[in-house]
Amino acid sequence: MMNRGKPVCGLLTLGSRRFIKHEVGKETPRGTYLHRIEDAADEMKRKLSAELKIVDAGMITETEDVTKALKLFVNEDVDFVLTTFMSWSEDFTWVRFLRDVPDLPLVFYLPVEEKGFENAVSEDDFAQFLVAGGLVGMLEGSGSLKRLAKRARTIVGSGEEALERIRAFARAAKARGVLKRARFGLLQSFNEVMWSTYVDPYQFFNRVGPELMFISFDILNEHIDAVDDGDVKSYIERLKACYKVDEEIDRLKFFAAAKASIGIAALAKDMDLDALVLNDIDSQLHKKVGLRPGFYHESFNERGSVLVPEGDVGTALACLALKIMTGKHIGFIEPFYIDAPHNRFCAGHAGPFDHTDERFRENVVIAPDARYEKAPYKFAGAPFAWHRIPPGPMTMAHFSECKGDYKVICTIVDSLPGRHIIKGYSHSVFEPRVKVEKLFEDIIEAGAHQHFALVEGDALSELKEWAYINNFDYHYIAEEK
Repeated sequence: MMNRGKPVCGLLTLGSRRFIKHEVGKETPRGTYLHRIEDAADEMKRKLSAELKIVDAGMITETEDVTKALKLFVNEDVDFVLTTFMSWSEDFTWVRFLRDVPDLPLVFYLPVEEKGFENAVSEDDFAQFLVAGGLVGMLEGSGSLKRLAKRARTIVGSGEEALERIRAFARAAKARGVLKRARFGLLQSFNEVMWSTYVDPYQFFNRVGPELMFISFDILNEHIDAVDDGDVKSYIERLKACYKVDEEIDRLKFFAAAKASIGIAALAKDMDLDALVLNDIDSQLHKKVGLRPGFYHESFNERGSVLVPEGDVGTALACLALKIMTGKHIGFIEPFYIDAPHNRFCAGHAGPFDHTDERFRENVVIAPDARYEKAPYKFAGAPFAWHRIPPGPMTMAHFSECKGDYKVICTIVDSLPGRHIIKGYSHSVFEPRVKVEKLFEDIIEAGAHQHFALVEGDALSELKEWAYINNFDYHYIAEEK
């Protein structure tokens, strides 16, 4: 598992060698030019350090400073670099940095003083006039970004809106870094009845990051067989203490389902997987294990990993990215049908679904897996966590491969309160912020498949920055005004 701490920001502040050399502002009330820009840089660090780990390269004015900064950023494994011209400055340092910087996301940030500048009559005022001239430096530096074909997110402002844009970028950059080192396990193959979910493993590794391991159901069986009966009984007691249990539950099938879910969690831990992608409709799984594992073991969230069904590696990536960026519980859904008269749609999914949010235990019923109750498998109909997705605003996000590249499609929907209405599927009824017909018209027009990641709240800023950083196609279906 990768480090999931604060995003690490490399701070590159550019100052003027000329103004420092001439000691501009010396013996003035507010101090020298250097003193002033260092104070401004410290204030910027203070505002950002609550949510970011700042790796400060110091004030950059010389070629040697650039060399040291690059080494520092590599050694500290920064997730991105935030660059600010603290005033006009000579740009040889900036051009050298752009030429030599490794493949790191960049933010080009211009803080804007909340109090406007008034005049430059006195020596003290003139020094402040120079310090207020970060705009000159940023304009000067912007051309080199284009000439050297470097991409950077430009952010102008000092208010909370600008700072939150930096934080959203930082969370997305963190996700990029984690995913570059992630390990995905696919049990045991792509879903042969859903070709549209396929990804090219070689391209996926080189373009997006995760290593994809193909794991046989025999290895899963070995992990299930190794689970101690005492651990199974303890897990069942925890489940029964947390959730309502349907009266129709078969005791032996409950034991088998719990044991299989512990076995899957143990496999994920033993193989150090960030995502376990279970092809849970594969008949070989049902024959070898005797059921479809339907509980989401709490260790996945404890380890910051995800478990997703139907062999969908792309949606697993969306789930993990959202988990890294938000730290929240992540759902896996497919829209079922449209209720046009009420501007709603129903969506959800069978199989394992993260039901472990302690705030919504009353939304879960341990019930038979109705989809397989009559199947010819040893533990057919074994129970699963039947989950009514909690109410509230949700971000719905799709990720898939297209023409050798990748796309993100996202929107905000409202999950509505209600009872369990779709037997065998974790689900909810959703109301989009646009006409429901337009929502799905736009999704279909963009080109998708049926699976989406789901997370509580608004994660659109993070998704937008994640798509930008990785140069994915980005489709946001905006709410109607």
